Amino acid sequence: MIDRMYLSPSRYVQGRAVLSHLADYTTRFGDTCLVILTAGGARRLSDVLEKAQADAPGQRFVIETFSGECEMGEIQRLTDIAQREGAELVCGIGGGKTLDTAKAVAHYAELPVVVAPTAASSDAPCSALAVVYTPDGGLDQLLKLRRNPDVVLCDENVIAAAPQRLLAAGIGDALATYFESRQVWRTDSPNFTGTRVTLAAQAIAEKCYETLVADAYQAYLAAGKGVCTKALANIIEANTLLSGIGFESAGTCGAHPINNGLSACPETAGRYHGELVAFSLLAQTVLFDEGEEQFWQIASLLHAVNLPVTLAELGFDQGISEEELDLVARIANGDGDIHKGTRQVEEADVKAAVLAADLMGAAFLAEDGD
Repeated sequence: MIDRMYLSPSRYVQGRAVLSHLADYTTRFGDTCLVILTAGGARRLSDVLEKAQADAPGQRFVIETFSGECEMGEIQRLTDIAQREGAELVCGIGGGKTLDTAKAVAHYAELPVVVAPTAASSDAPCSALAVVYTPDGGLDQLLKLRRNPDVVLCDENVIAAAPQRLLAAGIGDALATYFESRQVWRTDSPNFTGTRVTLAAQAIAEKCYETLVADAYQAYLAAGKGVCTKALANIIEANTLLSGIGFESAGTCGAHPINNGLSACPETAGRYHGELVAFSLLAQTVLFDEGEEQFWQIASLLHAVNLPVTLAELGFDQGISEEELDLVARIANGDGDIHKGTRQVEEADVKAAVLAADLMGAAFLAEDGD
């Protein structure tokens, strides 16, 4: 019987200009590679891909434009292309939906997959999960894949050039990793695999938090200028690898379920996942009685990188309605992960935590001079 399980990509590679050497990491799987990326990504990275192809004449890159939505019709279309072209592996280059689509195509085509995020905006690249949407943008399913990506490539030059707000969103998502997983292992609850949390996963989640505290602000400033400093390189790894392993192998608890509820409100349309998770982490801090000092520490780090600490900053300019608060609480409380924490949770508790976190966030901003 399995007691503990730890998940991770087979290989994680990070450095400057690593995408220019893409074939170094794809040829081991075969000669024909289906490369999936958006039309905009293809334009921005044309020189990089041309160099990669020129350096590996024996490798055939089949470039296919991604529609922009990770939905079953698009996944099937790309799977058909992979099979028709005789692809021996799939490579996804871009944002979360592009990477999830590539992972899903590789899953159904039973091929290896290489993913290359163009921003450090979430911890999804390393996971054995793909979020699949309906054609109209609603959630379809959380597709559990047979394995994690074979290779994750993080090109520091490409990621440094991404919008600063994307890096901040990744910081918000990554910051929740330690605090959510800490709730899970305090109660000896199961992780995503349904097994206990390994010591390795705990250590990685803690290192993720330590890195964010040490380097997030410096990295955010560097990203604003497109400069890849050591601090930014550390945060790329924290947002992508450390948080990726941390959430999957150590588990999630309150912030992500509350995020799911907030994302169902029209006011949050256009907000990045990590921005919603950031405020939701503050609500989790209240929900599980982590104390005021912990709240202020988290709020300070979030505010330093321009992440929301109040509902108004998420788009609720007129406040959150009772109906929306009920919706948030119902969705969050219906997620089993929120019940892995150190206290029993009901919908009323979620509502109170969201409102209290908003009030405390406003008090923090007032004290900070904003």
